[in-house]
Amino acid sequence: MASPRVEALRWGQLRVCGASCVYKDCKVWPGGSRAWDWRETGTDHRPGVQPADLQEVLDAGIETLVIGCGMNQALQHPI
Repeated sequence: MASPRVEALRWGQLRVCGASCVYKDCKVWPGGSRAWDWRETGTDHRPGVQPADLQEVLDAGIETLVIGCGMNQALQHPI
């Protein structure tokens, strides 16, 4: 199963093929996508992406993980 394609990207707007809304931030995995609310795990530009943020997409059986750092490259990540 393929991941949905990102159709458009602008400041604060991410359009994913097949999604019923435009996301500010999102998670995309084989067969789906959803809004990513940083408040769920305490994510912020610093300290950055939390391990709990990744678990949902890892559980989806991904082979490759891509983490965007934002338009200003400010979001830190654990890798």
